[in-house]
Amino acid sequence: MKQTEIMFFFDTEDFTSNRSADAIKGLADICTQEGVTGHFAVVGLLAKQLRNWGRDDVIESLKPHIIGTHTYGHSLHPDICEQSDFEDFSLAYNTVAEYEDRAIEYINEVLNPKRIMFACPPGNSKSYAAMYYYADRGIPFYCDTIIANSRNSPLFYCNQEHIAYTCSLESMFLNDDNEFDEVAFFDDISRDKDRVILYTHPNMSVKTEFWDKLNYNKGNLREFGNWIEAPNRTQAQTDAFWAKIRRLIRFIKNDSRFKITCLNEVLAGRAERVKVTHPMLRKIKESLKEDFASLKDPSLSISDVFCACVNFLRGGTEYVPDKAYGFLLKPFEIETPCRVTRVEIIKAAEKIDISGFLPEKIPVGEKALGPADFLFAALEILTGNENEITLLPRAQLNDISHLPELCSFKLKGTWVHTPELEDNYLSKRVRLQCWTLR
Repeated sequence: MKQTEIMFFFDTEDFTSNRSADAIKGLADICTQEGVTGHFAVVGLLAKQLRNWGRDDVIESLKPHIIGTHTYGHSLHPDICEQSDFEDFSLAYNTVAEYEDRAIEYINEVLNPKRIMFACPPGNSKSYAAMYYYADRGIPFYCDTIIANSRNSPLFYCNQEHIAYTCSLESMFLNDDNEFDEVAFFDDISRDKDRVILYTHPNMSVKTEFWDKLNYNKGNLREFGNWIEAPNRTQAQTDAFWAKIRRLIRFIKNDSRFKITCLNEVLAGRAERVKVTHPMLRKIKESLKEDFASLKDPSLSISDVFCACVNFLRGGTEYVPDKAYGFLLKPFEIETPCRVTRVEIIKAAEKIDISGFLPEKIPVGEKALGPADFLFAALEILTGNENEITLLPRAQLNDISHLPELCSFKLKGTWVHTPELEDNYLSKRVRLQCWTLR
């Protein structure tokens, strides 16, 4: 029987309250005592605060668990989206790096994890520039993502494996308005999900309000260090919440439908990338003609196939998939049928840069093609003997309707972002990376 994988995540973020640090230790200790590897997404400034507060006890309690980054300052402005909504990708990337390099430095200095295993954006603060940054820093997972299908099955995007959050423990056990139906929830996920992330914010087990709502909601409302501290829960309320979490862990461990796992195990079980060889192209071509989508067997993104074709047109004999990139602008589309020659395609391939974002418009002889037009022309030439290829107008981007959160994603006017965040580029460009999906 296939088991649904379950992981426990903790958005470890409140750098305004030493009391919230008590909750980090309490939850880490519960996981350790119950034999569960927790995932603690730590804000860089909180790591620094743990050292400033002298919380060696918290640092020690986190040692058995997996550490990720929850950005430099969470909702401190500019947040990670406000740092990266620029037309110039290099400016967006380097601004993110300026902040996030400090976050990684603080986390490594204070917590000294074996590896920062995942990145987790706060709220809906999803930035394509940050995704590429984290992948470049060797962080293999991106969690609490909008790149998710209904089963939450393994998906790669912008060079990281993405895993969506499923349900918060606060909504299960701290929601006074409605009684949570645990039986129905676990019946549903056992049928409908491949992976489940149950998550909580440690601060909310000891506080009745979110710290950033009081201090950073749509602006830096308080001077740094002069914060309003969120009201405390009673110790009895905290103890009751933690007892329910402990009971939940034991229930899951004893239910054969589920397997509690961790990102270390997921990474260890990951298959190596398959190199693309010339004989594989015919099957790849037929698959893409049938469904212009990422390939499942072998696991390849459309970007991988494009780069492989360029490599073969230049005389290469195999292609080992490396980093995949999408587009910064909407790809060009031919509007009427056109013909291109083998010589024109081969000459055009010599000039294509596949080391970064892909060209949205490709000169071929006296014509211009969209990237999908070029890809299908290349596949025809590489798998046949024709000297001329007729291309018909087609969609240039693959269908992402099975990723509803990505389709509807928008930033302007949402979450705690400042009103000044226009979202001129971020929401559009995260969708323009769809060729990296596999």
